Amino acid sequence: MMMKSTSRPADRRQQILREATVLFTANGYDGTSIRVIAKSCGITEAAIYRHFENKENLYEVVIGDKARQHDITRKLAPNKGQGSIEEVLTVIAEHILSLADSDPQLMQLMFRNSFQDGPVARRLFQDIRMPYIDFLAHELDERQKTGEVCEVNSFTSSRCFVGMVMDCALNTGVWTRLTSEEFVAAKVICNNVPIFARGLMNSAVS
Repeated sequence: MMMKSTSRPADRRQQILREATVLFTANGYDGTSIRVIAKSCGITEAAIYRHFENKENLYEVVIGDKARQHDITRKLAPNKGQGSIEEVLTVIAEHILSLADSDPQLMQLMFRNSFQDGPVARRLFQDIRMPYIDFLAHELDERQKTGEVCEVNSFTSSRCFVGMVMDCALNTGVWTRLTSEEFVAAKVICNNVPIFARGLMNSAVS
């Protein structure tokens, strides 16, 4: 018989979040049930529903906590308007790789859950990818005005670049296992950033 919990509500909520994060990371969103989370916490399913509306809400809070922990928008802010477009791309790429190194759990969450349909993928996209995309799109807009960057769709270009770097951060280990050549994310980015930058630069200015 399950013992009555004596944990404070705030402590219990944090325990649920910790266990849910581990399980979502290991098994993905679809592979993790409220029942399994409750069992891992040593509580009833009803106890989880006292803190979270449903599994989707719990997942959103897990990702939201990760996003607040890293505060990507604030950390990128000092780089607004600084350097060349190649330097801007390098800053973004290095930040994403640093994020991957500092929080492998978040990378696993993204790897396992980015291709889910509906709110799961949307939450990851909005909270983790969009801060990078918004920052770069703003930089491209401003640099088109000054003539540094040629006329492009800022959002599409930003989404493609961030997606490329995220793919490197998420899949380097997979590439290495599938081929005889060693793929290191930082080396891939060093190779690709200048290529991407040259495609954005206004040839009339260079």
